[in-house]
Amino acid sequence: MKKLVTSLSLLAGASIAYSQGTINWTDSITPAGSDPGFGITIWSGGTETPGTGIAPNNTSADLPAGNATYTGTPGGANIEVGLYVDTSAAAVAADVLNGTPVATDLLNTTSDAGPGYWASNPLDAITTIAAGTPVFVELAAWNISGGATSYKQALTEIGVATGLSGASTGTTVLGGGSPPATPGTLDGTGLQDFIVGGTTVTPEPSTIALGVIGASTFLMRLRRKQ
Repeated sequence: MKKLVTSLSLLAGASIAYSQGTINWTDSITPAGSDPGFGITIWSGGTETPGTGIAPNNTSADLPAGNATYTGTPGGANIEVGLYVDTSAAAVAADVLNGTPVATDLLNTTSDAGPGYWASNPLDAITTIAAGTPVFVELAAWNISGGATSYKQALTEIGVATGLSGASTGTTVLGGGSPPATPGTLDGTGLQDFIVGGTTVTPEPSTIALGVIGASTFLMRLRRKQ
């Protein structure tokens, strides 16, 4: 009986493992056949879109090529990019703001294609979504100097630069299953270059001044009552 229970448990575990979807989120994929390839750059600094870091287009060196020009620099020290995956554009956008990425990678590591690229370890399992499922994706990036492990956490730290790609306009199909299917890539998802810039908003001097006045008034009233 124990052997039967053990065998069933192993089969259940294997079934779950096979049902997990996988995705290849490598940047800088060379075109092959009808595949146009994929390659976007994450930039540091610049003033194209203050606040969110979402950029309007790729440069001429990206895949697909665009006509944007950026004043920042590709990549940057201590910048981590996170991959978020879900079954709708709205859901993946909510995941970025409320959850943790399914995979992360540092920019400018020795195995990357160059500054502004990522994914030295590209194949990752999506434990909550089955193989063969079309999914939307979104990328977020943040400076990890303060210890942030997600875009959500980075937003709570004053002075931390962040950026978003925005939810993909197209889907990719997760690989895996049994027999295992080839994992989808970011090609065709519509993701474009974006900027890691801007910082968490700090109080303006006028706001601080009002706070000081309010605190002073409160203390004066306490003294009068005593």
